[in-house]
Amino acid sequence: MSNQARISSIDALEGFRAELIHYIEKARVALEDMTGEARRTRTWLDVDRTQHWAAQIKKLTKLLHQAEEELYSANLTNPRAANAIQKMAVARVRLKLDEAEAKMHVIKRWRQVYDNRTAPLLRQLEPMFFRVGQQLPKAVHALGESIKILQAYAEASRPAQRQPAPPPAPESPSPEPTP
Repeated sequence: MSNQARISSIDALEGFRAELIHYIEKARVALEDMTGEARRTRTWLDVDRTQHWAAQIKKLTKLLHQAEEELYSANLTNPRAANAIQKMAVARVRLKLDEAEAKMHVIKRWRQVYDNRTAPLLRQLEPMFFRVGQQLPKAVHALGESIKILQAYAEASRPAQRQPAPPPAPESPSPEPTP
């Protein structure tokens, strides 16, 4: 048995190191996308949808007041008339206002529930953030150092294995006898 290690391919380690670096980059992007999406959804609930439905409620409230004024005016001018058109307008706007208020209520409820539902899921990502941000870069560094050490070892062991035999000494021509 030999006391030397046989190093067949350092290229496989270098390939693995390159793939690990690529994985770290992709994992970091994916984790940031997940947390970013949770924040964007929270902002969408807090700002966009809340403002939208608040504006709709304000607009529909004004329309309801106008429709009610038109109905009141129609009742003053002709108290015995049915005023069906004005009554339908009031009912239609009141229905839309009720729907908008219901949507606003749903948004408010979701705003209260959202953090309670997403926070545990986001906390589950924290260990992965630690691995991707701290441990895997250290592993890449350690792997790089190991590759350097193995390359140095492989270079040092090559000359010892392949020492060529010294070339044979050239035969000196025998001196010719002088006459």
